[in-house]
Amino acid sequence: MDRLEELQTRLEKLAREMGNVQTRLGMLEERLETASLERWKRLTAPEAETAETSKPVASEAPISAGTVSLVGRSLMVLAGAYLLRAITESGSIPALAGVAAGLAYAVWWLVSSDRAAGSGKRFSAGFHGFVALIIAYPLIAEATTRLGVLSGATGASLIVVFFALGLAAAWRRDLVEVSWANTLLAVVTTLGLFGATHDLMPFTLALLAIAGILEVLANQDRWLGLRWPVALGLDAAVLVMVDIVSRPGGPPEGYAPLSTAGAIAVGLVLPGLYLGSLVTRTLIGRRHVRPFGMIQTATALLIGVGGALEVSASSGTSTTAISVMLLLLGATSYAAAFAFMGRRAGRGRNFYFYTTFAVVLTLVGCAMVFRGPGLALLWCVLSIAALSLGGRFDRITLKFHGVVYLAAAAMEAGLLASAYDGLLAGSTDSWRTVSSVGFVVAVAAAVGYGILVSTRKGDAKWSALLPQAIVGGLATWIFAGIAAGWLAGVLAGAPGPESDAAFMATSRTAVISVLAVALAWAARKWSLRELTWLVYPLLVGGGIRLLLEDIRFGRPVTLFFTLALYGSALILTPRLIKKAV
Repeated sequence: MDRLEELQTRLEKLAREMGNVQTRLGMLEERLETASLERWKRLTAPEAETAETSKPVASEAPISAGTVSLVGRSLMVLAGAYLLRAITESGSIPALAGVAAGLAYAVWWLVSSDRAAGSGKRFSAGFHGFVALIIAYPLIAEATTRLGVLSGATGASLIVVFFALGLAAAWRRDLVEVSWANTLLAVVTTLGLFGATHDLMPFTLALLAIAGILEVLANQDRWLGLRWPVALGLDAAVLVMVDIVSRPGGPPEGYAPLSTAGAIAVGLVLPGLYLGSLVTRTLIGRRHVRPFGMIQTATALLIGVGGALEVSASSGTSTTAISVMLLLLGATSYAAAFAFMGRRAGRGRNFYFYTTFAVVLTLVGCAMVFRGPGLALLWCVLSIAALSLGGRFDRITLKFHGVVYLAAAAMEAGLLASAYDGLLAGSTDSWRTVSSVGFVVAVAAAVGYGILVSTRKGDAKWSALLPQAIVGGLATWIFAGIAAGWLAGVLAGAPGPESDAAFMATSRTAVISVLAVALAWAARKWSLRELTWLVYPLLVGGGIRLLLEDIRFGRPVTLFFTLALYGSALILTPRLIKKAV
């Protein structure tokens, strides 16, 4: 008890001495500022404007004496911090109590900074704020590493708490310099402890918390630049954590244990944080997407989702949670995009940003949940839905989404490969047959094209017709391949070693020639200008085939049909196209 009373007496005496020092420094600072201000008034008075006033004056600015005083005062404050450290290291007080006293000392100077700014002494407030930061963050780092009195989780928590306090004080008094110093020191300290302690999870969570605080404040459209250094530090921390967790055999020796589920959760929270903030800013706040939102949201998706998949693959963990997260984010992006469709921003960058993210997330999420025919059918449904909505609301972006889903369905069903075999494969090669799902996708392509045609708006520009042209070209390729394969089987017995190469070449040229004429006629009949864009590529392809295949393998009878059909196509299509255009 005697030792505790003696310790309490020493601390009270120290507090009184520090209070006296602060009072004397405050009085000295006020005197210097008053004297400097009076001198400045005398120098700038009209009667003082003589020839001699043009000569350089050693102390013209009133800020000079004040600056010197503030520097001296800051050094005295730091001296007090070192005095606390000396008392702690001497064993006079427990190390944990010394750390707590040092942090309380730093908080006191944050309060002093707030008071100084409130009384109009912004320059003094900045000095006090900087000193508080210089005391707190190195103290937390040293207490977590060299002194060992704080665990990684405690050190990370204290960083977040002091960051929030410093940011609140700077925000309240609009101290921009203090806010930047607070943010940079918090990120640097967190990353330093991230590497020094090898306890990755708490300090990654600390950066997530700091990023979350800044995203909340970003809704006020102030100090948005503070988010950049935090985002860079957070992305780097997640990348390192993913690399450590996914290593064969787990984290190296000396690293704190890391759970696979925790690493996956952090990877999914990262894009969720920034996409959620973006939705809040653009939907509720009705703001435009900024470059930071575009870049960091895309980066967070790549790092977070990619990292979660990497960790899952290395540990054999199920990816169901990741796929569900992606589908939810995709649905959220589509919902956000549709929310803009009734506004003037419906054709702006917000709409295009959300729809781009939506299609990517939906494609990846669907591919992770479904496989084979089920995936192809799902993409067919999404394609028809996107084409229908795009046509109804005249949104070319959604039309292109329908094109993407349709192409993905055709690839998953093997339809593009089957069409390639029917048009281009050799007679002795193994041909991939069209599956039942492939026929469904082919019908979906025709239906999709019909939807776009029926919902077109008058005489559209060529750019507005691109989705129709792509869907029409995809449908043309699919049906041409199916027809050519069927006809080659009937006439030439292809595929197989006994197939007739001459009749197979003729059948393919016949399909191409008839299809070119049919497209030109349809373009004229129903004013489908985009179909005319497909005619000449077909004819060029048919001409190349005629030279390389028909003449090479042909016989007189097959050459007769080939040349007659292709020649007729060359005569008819220009006339039909001319009338269509």
